Amino acid sequence: MKKKQIIYLIITILFIITSIIILKHTDLTNNVALSKSIQIIIILALLRISYGCTLYIRRQYSEKKYSYSIIMNLGLLLFIIINILRQINLLINNWHILNINDIYNNTIESFSFFATLTLPCIAVLSIYSIITNIILIKRERFTYKNFLGIFLGLFALIGLFGTQAIYLITDAILKGNKLIIIKKFFDIIINVTLSYFYTLIIATLYCNIKASTHTPSYDKDYIIILGCMINKDGSLTPLLKSRVDKAIEFAKKQKAATGKDVIFMPSGGQGSDEVMSEADAMKNYLIKQGIDKKHILVENKSTNTIENMKFSNKIIIDNTKDAKISFSTTNYHVFRSGVIANNCGIDCEGMGSKTKWYFYTNALIREFIANLVQERKKHIALIILMNISIIILVLIGYYYNLININFIN
Repeated sequence: MKKKQIIYLIITILFIITSIIILKHTDLTNNVALSKSIQIIIILALLRISYGCTLYIRRQYSEKKYSYSIIMNLGLLLFIIINILRQINLLINNWHILNINDIYNNTIESFSFFATLTLPCIAVLSIYSIITNIILIKRERFTYKNFLGIFLGLFALIGLFGTQAIYLITDAILKGNKLIIIKKFFDIIINVTLSYFYTLIIATLYCNIKASTHTPSYDKDYIIILGCMINKDGSLTPLLKSRVDKAIEFAKKQKAATGKDVIFMPSGGQGSDEVMSEADAMKNYLIKQGIDKKHILVENKSTNTIENMKFSNKIIIDNTKDAKISFSTTNYHVFRSGVIANNCGIDCEGMGSKTKWYFYTNALIREFIANLVQERKKHIALIILMNISIIILVLIGYYYNLININFIN
């Protein structure tokens, strides 16, 4: 068992022992004392979970660097930390009046607080997404992928303002009604789910920026250059040219730093509307930039990023054992390409070239959706688990109300 695992096990044991001690020294007939103890145990439990998430993220970064699980756990960690801080604040400010009923009220309020806090930011991002995608379609072309930002931007705006309208309507209808418990369930599901997705968006943005700005270590044997569409005359599009230029820039820096040459591996097959393969087009450009032919190894059969990685890796393995590999692509594509490489069993580091500002937002949305699809079962399970946990607290409070226990207000 590793040292970090031992520490986590010790923390878990300490959490259990501390919880038992707290409950043992709590007057269970005293509503205020019991509620404080439960609240403290909840905070300790969240701290334990956050520490586990931190360990997992650090291990993933050291082993894989690119993984959708990192985004999920980073989002969850941010989600938990924000609510820990909010719970501590509520506990301190209500120390003398806290009761069982406040436990679930405070929990709901913490989720509601975060959702409300981020609402203006999400609204601005949604509008920005719509604007950038309109510009993208005008300057590039209409595709379903390019329309994605508009669709999600409108969906987010409708969701944000729609839920606020529903809150107002249900408040007016159910005020003073016993069915107010239904509204509490609705509040929980909406606020927990929104808060969780907001933190995922933040985590996705962070991981993509971190990946795209990362500079690989200067010990590489190969640079895989991921292909994309070329011009009708066989020349490189600005997008593809930037990828190749980024690879050349890295190779020069590595040569200056360590004296080690790198082999360029342009990767990409020939599309039905292309005069040559993307890899051959990149090879021609590399030669024009003064790169010796002996430092270029072409992979010209692939049709997508998965094949880019698989076919290139096979050629590399056939030529060099235990080669150190990097890859060059556009900044928004680095993280997802790294995930694909990991799934193909390739240990590599990526570098990202710049792209047009109006394209990045749409690309980031695609990355976010890719994460949701890839880890959908885990996301659904987490959301359900969190909602059930909070709903149980609501039912406990509701039960105490039904049996007429006097709450201290």
